[in-house]
Amino acid sequence: MSAICLPERLKPLLTHIEPLLAQAAQYQLGEAVTVTVQQSDVVDICVDSRSFSLSFAQAVPTDMAQIESHFVVCDHWSESTDVAAIQRLVAANPALIVCGFPVQGGVFDIWHHHGEARAVYCHQAGDTEAVRAMLLAALALDYPVEDAVTLARAYARYVQLHDNKQWPLTREVFPRPMTANHPEIMTLGWQSKEVAVAPFAATDAEHLALYPVVDSAEWVERLLELGVKTTQLRIKDPQDPALEAQIAQIIAAGDAHQAQVFVNDYWQLAIDHQAYGIHLGQEDLETADLTQIQQAGLRLGLSTHGYYEILRAAEFSPSYIALGHIFPTTTKDMPSKPQGLSRLALYQQLIGQDFPTVAIGGIDLSRAGSVWRTGVSSVAVVRAVTQAADTGAAVDAFNQLLVR
Repeated sequence: MSAICLPERLKPLLTHIEPLLAQAAQYQLGEAVTVTVQQSDVVDICVDSRSFSLSFAQAVPTDMAQIESHFVVCDHWSESTDVAAIQRLVAANPALIVCGFPVQGGVFDIWHHHGEARAVYCHQAGDTEAVRAMLLAALALDYPVEDAVTLARAYARYVQLHDNKQWPLTREVFPRPMTANHPEIMTLGWQSKEVAVAPFAATDAEHLALYPVVDSAEWVERLLELGVKTTQLRIKDPQDPALEAQIAQIIAAGDAHQAQVFVNDYWQLAIDHQAYGIHLGQEDLETADLTQIQQAGLRLGLSTHGYYEILRAAEFSPSYIALGHIFPTTTKDMPSKPQGLSRLALYQQLIGQDFPTVAIGGIDLSRAGSVWRTGVSSVAVVRAVTQAADTGAAVDAFNQLLVR
């Protein structure tokens, strides 16, 4: 059970919070959340066994070190402030969230991410109370800060456009992440670590349904011989002495079988050996040479773990967007909690019309049908194939299930 305890002065937010939590329960987006009102200056939020506080401020506190609550949300601006200065301030203060920061023709919402500031931008700000309400509801539902902020702006815009208190579902009401690919980044004055890049080559959607992710070239070859048309080599150890030889081996095998074989992480080797595609994580967007990958003609798949990362990935026009992890998995240390089927369905509705999508994480044959019914383009599997008693039979069973 999760809980929100509101200060008396924030009681009007209940007109938004209550219907939002009712819809979250309907969509099965998280644990039930109770809401109470207390005599306090801060909002207290409890999620599972974890609790934190949040306060709203009309100006950036002069001394962030004196703030006792976990988060301070600045969402009223009476005078203009330099964008670069706000970006530096948020980068230096993990507790600070900036909402509705006015810039030319729109607003920024800014938060701290591993020593830097991240932001979303939109032209239509919406009502501040709607932003506050969704921010609190999303945090209580255990969405990470970046998703809570992104959802808050999307909800406020939906209420503004439709005069209806509905959970935001479609991409047009969501703000755009600030990346080097944003068309207004120079005008708005946002400093980004990434480099702008042209759209990536498309995958063959008809060959995307079953997508095994395996850890050796031998497994790739075995699966291709069984008729698998899309697969990925994921070798975790970059010091593996056979790494380059295995990458060369799978690329040759993919060419021989006319299959879509992706290399996980090692983009330089993938380019050197003219791979079909490369799969990268979110943080790789700042370190990999995306321009070099794109100009080499490689397809690009990007991992995501929620609303903000999905929208950020979309800014780079990849070949597909991976949505995960859906269920608990032991094959990889994950930075987030399992998303579950309900959130997966909403992510698919958000982005599935624009990009092929790959569901990944803890999916076996018993779960694949329910995952497939969310509308995703592909289902990535690991142990369900590599640890099957009969690999060929497992591949056949998935192929029979994953049909539109």
